Amino acid sequence: MKKYIIIISAGVFNSLHGISHVVQFIQSMLLVSNNHNHSACHEEGFFNHPLFSLLWAVIGIATLVIGIKDFIHHRRCKH
Repeated sequence: MKKYIIIISAGVFNSLHGISHVVQFIQSMLLVSNNHNHSACHEEGFFNHPLFSLLWAVIGIATLVIGIKDFIHHRRCKH
């Protein structure tokens, strides 16, 4: 029973890790398109707000933590 919980937990963490990569891709696309469209002017918008940057920082840190846990898991299990 304990083995199944660990396997399911690893699967959930891997899914979250994969989803976080999708979110990071969308983030990159939004930031690149925002910089391209507003490079000549200095408008304050949603993408330039400090809280938006904080959101991306939190997503980045969460991705890092999940990635480290995933690395440790795979290093221990050797699969």
